[in-house]
Amino acid sequence: MENELLYLTLKNDIMQKIFNGSYKDGEAIPSERILAQINGMSRATVRKALEILEGDGIIERTLGKGTVVSLKDQSYRGNLNMIALVAPAQRRFFAKFINNFQRVADRNNSLLVFIQQSEGQSIQDTLFKLLLNNIHNVVIWLDYETIDKEYIRRLRGLGMNIVFFDITVSSPYADCICLDNQDALSKLYSYALGKRGGRIVYISRENTRPSSYHEREQAFLNLSPLGLIWNFPWDHQGSAKENTDKFIFDNFLPKYKPDTVICSDGELGIQLKSAMIQAGIDDVLLVSLDDFEESAELAITCYRQPYDLYAEAIYSSLIDQNLDPSHWTAAMHRVKGYLIIRD
Repeated sequence: MENELLYLTLKNDIMQKIFNGSYKDGEAIPSERILAQINGMSRATVRKALEILEGDGIIERTLGKGTVVSLKDQSYRGNLNMIALVAPAQRRFFAKFINNFQRVADRNNSLLVFIQQSEGQSIQDTLFKLLLNNIHNVVIWLDYETIDKEYIRRLRGLGMNIVFFDITVSSPYADCICLDNQDALSKLYSYALGKRGGRIVYISRENTRPSSYHEREQAFLNLSPLGLIWNFPWDHQGSAKENTDKFIFDNFLPKYKPDTVICSDGELGIQLKSAMIQAGIDDVLLVSLDDFEESAELAITCYRQPYDLYAEAIYSSLIDQNLDPSHWTAAMHRVKGYLIIRD
């Protein structure tokens, strides 16, 4: 007797071939007869797998063409019983967000699962694995990672509702929730200008692959077209103390001492302010995006990111994707934070 779950194996295999591009959108897949021969299954089993895929809107039976892959751009109608947060690492910034999103999920009786991407596995493969396990709602923080938009399109068409967090590049297949970086830099710049004067330098991580970092640099240059940008040596695994000491010595002591430095993020701000104190540099104002516990201890004026508002906006986006697929369209939502002044 043929295993009645064989049709699920075939369904997943067809989804895998669609995901990796072997079966392309708009093209026909093999017939029932051929699929049965290839997989050693009865045509009844094959037909059941195809019926499920057709019911999910992934394939269509087309007169004259057979069974055709037909991926839709609309969202997936489902529920919010389970949500996966997917990231390559759990950094302090993302951990603060998780805590706030957990509260929103708990309040709405949603089960929240954090998935840290496995080393050696691409983030798109991690997402596809979730989909095969019937997890249709994901919130993605890429950090230093990238993902090809074609994979996002395929995941959307295969039934995944997607929200990108802290991504400033819009996508037609996913909502994006991010900080209003122009507002953040404007407030920090105005404060610095009024506090210390016009010699303001922006310090960012050397690796600006994350789109939010690139956008912050551009926001600074919009405010100060001739302004200086210093790049601090930093990779996705963090930075070493010797990098910090060398950076302080090379930039602050023998060459050019600005009135103010604006740091791209809280971890960098804390690290540089600590090094400045150790080096006896007390005539340069340091301000930063992000507000962590050490920021208060070091008296750093910060632009605090609105983690609670991020969480609400992302959950609201997932509600829209689940409840109203035919009217959902992808959107970019920029959220404003606020300045914490520590004179």
